[in-house]
Amino acid sequence: MGMLHSGLVAALLAGPAGPSEAPASSRPVVEFRWDAPASCPAEAEVVAELERLLGGPLAARTGPRLTAIARVRQEPAGGFDLRLWTVSDEGTLQRSLTHAQCDALARAGALIAAMAIDPSVLDRMSEETDAAEVAAEAKTVDDPEPPPEPQLPPPEPEPAQPQPQPEEVEPPRPPEKKKERRVRGGVRLGAGLSFGDLPGVGALVKLTPALIWPRARLEFEVGYGPLRRARFDDAPDRGADLQLAVGAVRGCPLLHARKFEFPLCAGLELGAMYGRGVGYEITSDARQLFVALHLAPGVFYAIHPRVAVGAIVEGAVHIVRPRFTVENHGETYRSAPASVRALLAAEVRFP
Repeated sequence: MGMLHSGLVAALLAGPAGPSEAPASSRPVVEFRWDAPASCPAEAEVVAELERLLGGPLAARTGPRLTAIARVRQEPAGGFDLRLWTVSDEGTLQRSLTHAQCDALARAGALIAAMAIDPSVLDRMSEETDAAEVAAEAKTVDDPEPPPEPQLPPPEPEPAQPQPQPEEVEPPRPPEKKKERRVRGGVRLGAGLSFGDLPGVGALVKLTPALIWPRARLEFEVGYGPLRRARFDDAPDRGADLQLAVGAVRGCPLLHARKFEFPLCAGLELGAMYGRGVGYEITSDARQLFVALHLAPGVFYAIHPRVAVGAIVEGAVHIVRPRFTVENHGETYRSAPASVRALLAAEVRFP
């Protein structure tokens, strides 16, 4: 195993541990409890991940009794805080872990609980995982607060002789709470250089509102290319001044690696190029529309749950190309079949 696995094993075993006889009880030897906001994975999902790591159901576990209690709370800044208590006959150990994504915390919490139940879990894992990377950042609380529930369940009383009971009417169940959609908003401002849209290499500015899910983005983008000059080779004082306005809609699968994000965006781009003649007695304005297929992979670093900075490389393949001509002189400018842009950007997210 790599250094990450070795460090995680050492951190998870640095607390009360050791074999002891399980008390006689009909309750399961190992119990797991999950308390988290509705925007986080449900308890059934976390238990399923825990049982997958252990290789079997919790109810079938044997050996020393252990209870794991996980509690997640959303922080005012937008991230999530996980507190995990592992309670055994040897005592109580509390760990603390924070992350921007609750689903990542859920997977890390399941791995930490699985390690407390069976320390050989990491040895059976074939490769490093995002859950192991997040779990490795867990910190042991030196002065732990009491767990939110009793450490060990009391022994069950002896069953009483059955007594005839009047038939009870089952009370109506409360309506299930609808799971909240984990979607955020964002606004990004980017600036950089473009080649192939207008003559030569020049500046480009873009504003991008977005809807952001844990694994995807939907972006609505507008951009502006400032004035650039196109001139005839044999008449350098004549030609046209050109500007660009563009809009795009694109979808993005979103990959994560700790605080790094990798949006892989693709979509459709529509725009207009504006031109005005230069060096003629009579000049007029003209507008040419264009359509392009749009690709925009990027990399961003979340310096705060609500702020990210990064870079984007865009490519646009023009399906309809704008073209400007001057009577008796011919073509002044025609956009390239494809254009390339490189931008630096900063994004603010909410809530």
